[in-house]
Amino acid sequence: MPDLPTFDSLANLMARQRAVREFTSDPVDDSLVERILEAATRAPSAKNVQILRFVVVKDTAAKKRIGELIEETPGPGSTPWAQVPVLIFVCAEDPFGDSPTGKLAWGGSIYPGIQNLLLAAQAAGLGTVLTTSRGKLKEQQLKEFLGVPDNVNIDAVIPMGYPAVKLGKNRRRPVSEIAYREKFGQAW
Repeated sequence: MPDLPTFDSLANLMARQRAVREFTSDPVDDSLVERILEAATRAPSAKNVQILRFVVVKDTAAKKRIGELIEETPGPGSTPWAQVPVLIFVCAEDPFGDSPTGKLAWGGSIYPGIQNLLLAAQAAGLGTVLTTSRGKLKEQQLKEFLGVPDNVNIDAVIPMGYPAVKLGKNRRRPVSEIAYREKFGQAW
């Protein structure tokens, strides 16, 4: 059996996953981006349809135009998108339809891959932040600019680069507050 990461090493990686909005100007090598995208493709998807597609944008002028298209207003502690080393647009077709189970299958086919991407970037020393509304607010204009076909959605935009500030572990509620035994509300 191949060497697997220990539970503790994986749990530590997850505990340090943070939304990073402030990046250094250090470039991110294409080979590292490719390895991170490869990790994203290893996620499960409903019926193994593998619907994820990625548009990676590193060109400064293109990132500036994207910032203009979405009417970006970066706040304090946030790097403007034109200066973020990498923007990854997560795209997908929706072969499942609009039924309640179809919507669940679609989400179950996208978000595990995004989580893999976020964790792989974290393991590589990179910071990321998952944004979902940015791509949707001006989706048609972004699709035209990025050459995304009409039948493909932009489901998330992930700014990625080396963190400008060191962040510690994330703060989460203890399991005893959010998990129950046998029935909702029954203490863990």
